[in-house]
Amino acid sequence: MLLSCVLFSIMGGLIRYLSINDIRPFMTAFIRTFFAILFLIPTFSKVGFKGLKTERLGLHFFRGVISAFAVIASFYAVSVIPLAVSTSYSFAAPIFATILAAIFLKERIRLPRITAVIVGFIGVLILLRPGSVPFNSGVAAALIGAFTVAFAIICIRSLSQTDKPNVVAIYSLLFTLPISFVVALTEWTIPKPELWWAVIMVGLCAALAQYSISKAFSQSEATAILPIDFTRLIFAAFIGYFFYSEVPDFYTFLGASVILASAVYAAHREAVRKRNYL
Repeated sequence: MLLSCVLFSIMGGLIRYLSINDIRPFMTAFIRTFFAILFLIPTFSKVGFKGLKTERLGLHFFRGVISAFAVIASFYAVSVIPLAVSTSYSFAAPIFATILAAIFLKERIRLPRITAVIVGFIGVLILLRPGSVPFNSGVAAALIGAFTVAFAIICIRSLSQTDKPNVVAIYSLLFTLPISFVVALTEWTIPKPELWWAVIMVGLCAALAQYSISKAFSQSEATAILPIDFTRLIFAAFIGYFFYSEVPDFYTFLGASVILASAVYAAHREAVRKRNYL
């Protein structure tokens, strides 16, 4: 989990670096998906075509579309607002996922989860500070990214009941690739030779981060590893400060802390409920 946090933060820093060098985020999103598929080919070869058999192709496609928008929105946010700020908004995804699970998966929301959602939105308001901080396209993209990630989480919950995790991951990338390609055509640019190291590293970080986080959740309870997710903010703040002279304010850390605390509390209460049920 800690490795995935480091990798996601490095990827954000590389996206900012590429955007400064005129490689637009839509193009970077496509390149990221393309190289992520290349790096995950060994996993695909183990599964084989028979292993990709599924009866829920429609939901896989929908998840791919949602994931494409999540990547595009998140990459755009990283390119226009400070890394620590865009990372802070990403912590809202579990809060949105709780609401969506109640709507689409008919999950019951008990008082602890309702409390977590309310506290989580208070954290979002601390970040937004309506009337004090201008609401720009980067903030909007970060919120859209968090919301679409929440939708992807709901799809994964449903798909994981019938399909293996590696199958879900492979289909997501395969459907995300053509969508990100079409969007990238609107600002198509070929990276200069001296930038290809960063381009390749974005794909490598994406592939390794996805594998790491999947491994983490497969071996540990969410309540044990979710607190580690907060280190993404620390790493992002470090990269933003030393490489891009970005200094996050107190409210960025406060809002992110409140949001993450609500998510950890909700996961903890869910784990307690399951143990009591068993």
